[in-house]
Amino acid sequence: MLVKWLVVGQVEFEDLKPSEAITAIIEFSRMADMCGVSGMEGVMAERIKTIIVDNPPDDNVFVERLEANTYHLTPQHIESAAELPNGHAIRDMLASAAVKGFLRQTKHKFRDQADNNQDFAADLLKAVVSCLESLEISRNSTSVMDPISGERFELREREWERQPER
Repeated sequence: MLVKWLVVGQVEFEDLKPSEAITAIIEFSRMADMCGVSGMEGVMAERIKTIIVDNPPDDNVFVERLEANTYHLTPQHIESAAELPNGHAIRDMLASAAVKGFLRQTKHKFRDQADNNQDFAADLLKAVVSCLESLEISRNSTSVMDPISGERFELREREWERQPER
């Protein structure tokens, strides 16, 4: 795939499930980084974003709506991406995907990774700070822009919006 990127300037991940495609993109980017090949970081990060946006959780699967951006992400994705250099677009994208759940939930999906991986924790903190730049406070709500979907979400749920505890 790396040779194809160097010759043609593109690679394909279309025949894979979303989670598998994200894994392939991360591993492709790690291989490129190890070989000193650059220039595809932003393209690959955008592919991950497209996978997240174009593949929401199935309607028949109960997923907290706050975790829709991380539905296809795994702890291994976080760990593998953390091996990329600081500031790498893929690291930033995965942290951005985790922001909404992190801001709205006490027990978010990647809490263990944030607690145990200082690189991911730093990336997540930068993504949260960036997200908070879109903060809007009104009389009845406080909201920010979701870095993945571009939609605004409230930082604090109203009582009538809460899902029943399971």
